[in-house]
Amino acid sequence: MKVFMKISFVFAAFFAVTFSSAYAQDGKSRSNDGWFLVGYSYTFPDSKSMEGLQGPATITIGGDLWRFIGLELTLGGRWATYNTDYYNNSGDKVAQDKRLQWAFDIKPYLMLQPKLGVDMISLRPYIGIGPSFHFTGINSTLDLIGQSSGSDSSFDVGVSVKAGLRLQAIKFLFVGVGTEYLYHQAKLNNRTYDFSGWTVGAEVGFIW
Repeated sequence: MKVFMKISFVFAAFFAVTFSSAYAQDGKSRSNDGWFLVGYSYTFPDSKSMEGLQGPATITIGGDLWRFIGLELTLGGRWATYNTDYYNNSGDKVAQDKRLQWAFDIKPYLMLQPKLGVDMISLRPYIGIGPSFHFTGINSTLDLIGQSSGSDSSFDVGVSVKAGLRLQAIKFLFVGVGTEYLYHQAKLNNRTYDFSGWTVGAEVGFIW
């Protein structure tokens, strides 16, 4: 948690400095755009027990609110599948535990996204911060002389910060790369799972 607080402080400081710079720009460089993006990222989880976590695959819609300040809403999903085999003393497999862990994420962001260029082609460095809301679940099936299954789900609240660079090309095409840190913990089957970690990915869509 201390590491997360330090990261949040760094992002908040960067947000303040960038905001001050953007606010000082003249009216000609201001934008009033909306955008829609789909993306996919590679995850680096904080917890070793969550290695193999896939995604997030995301859909993002956003728009300028005032000057270079905007709002974004990202919907995304993350998942991981694990198979654990059990053997007897003779080396024969006697059971297999199949487990699916998943999270559906809802992340509203307060965005700072200056526009560097003209309408036909421009660079948009961005930084965003906001709360994150998660529907998290685990589903497991144990094959052992028949089958037994169990599942649990929860609703959790976390925090997300992200930064990156987007490119507006041929006026309407919008592509970008970026990184995000997500703090998310969930309690499932009386056990706490740490879904927190970094992601690095790309997105593509259109701007209007």
